Amino acid sequence: MIFFRNLFVKVIRLNNWFLIMSTITLVLASSYFIYFLEPETFVSPFEGLWWTMTTVTTVGYGDTSPVTVPGKIFAMFLYIVGIGLMTIFIGKAIDFLSIRKRLKEEGKLDVTFEDHIILINWTKKARITLEEILRTFQDVRIVIIDESEEKAPLLHEQVEFVKGNPANQDVLMQANLLKSKSVMIFSPQDTTISSQADGQTLLIATILEGIGKEYNQNIYTICEVTESKHIQAFKNVSVEEYITPNDTVGNLAARSILFNGSSEIIRQLTSNQGFDLYCINKQSNWVTYEDAKRDLSEQGALLLSDGKDLSIMNHLDRKIPEETKLFIICDEDVYHKVIR
Repeated sequence: MIFFRNLFVKVIRLNNWFLIMSTITLVLASSYFIYFLEPETFVSPFEGLWWTMTTVTTVGYGDTSPVTVPGKIFAMFLYIVGIGLMTIFIGKAIDFLSIRKRLKEEGKLDVTFEDHIILINWTKKARITLEEILRTFQDVRIVIIDESEEKAPLLHEQVEFVKGNPANQDVLMQANLLKSKSVMIFSPQDTTISSQADGQTLLIATILEGIGKEYNQNIYTICEVTESKHIQAFKNVSVEEYITPNDTVGNLAARSILFNGSSEIIRQLTSNQGFDLYCINKQSNWVTYEDAKRDLSEQGALLLSDGKDLSIMNHLDRKIPEETKLFIICDEDVYHKVIR
């Protein structure tokens, strides 16, 4: 007993890969050995494998068992050594999964999936944005980067968390930045001075664009800008889009006062309730914007713009560029019908 106890203590301290190989070797060798000892009872090595696995996992169905003395002696050996080794192996596997789960929650694992969305800085607006994405799209993966959160702020199968300073290139690369679809930088909520908030956002955006140039790859960046007078600074670093919530709220309030009900239209277009705003590619049978407008209208959708260009309604006879992105307004069923 002392011998086996010391043996198991040494096994527990073994390298994990060595433990895995030892377990596999023991199972395979035992399968062939019992077949060699009792070929009439175990008619093939697979039958030996079946008996070995049910023995070392303590299941013991009893449908096949050794009948000779050498076979029974080997079975006793396998009971003592095999079950102990398999128990250690399973324990190590559970420990590995537990450690990985903890590291994932703490944001210490590298992101491996691609074509995902990165949300930088966990704020109230970031939470609303994330929840809206998850409600609307069931196949989009999201990565949250934040320095202040100790653990993942939201546990969801589509969401990953990376803890660290988003102005650090290593942290951005941990989030698999170069394989991402787009990056949204939210204005930090731990400062009340707009210039400081926009300065921190601009710093991160500058680093993102610098990484893109270093790897000769465009990183689509969207920034929350607290003051519209700072937009030029973001244009200088080639930020693709910027959102100015303060100006947007003020302009929307003015439109609601002048044109009652306009705020409800905007609210519906920015939510997943009823009609929504979608982006689609040009279809092969559309030559001009008039073709697209007519076809979409017949399907129940309204053509709104070509990317940022809302003036296409005045130039419907123009040809649609091949790589264009058209924005339409419709419900979800019509959208899926259009893209099919």
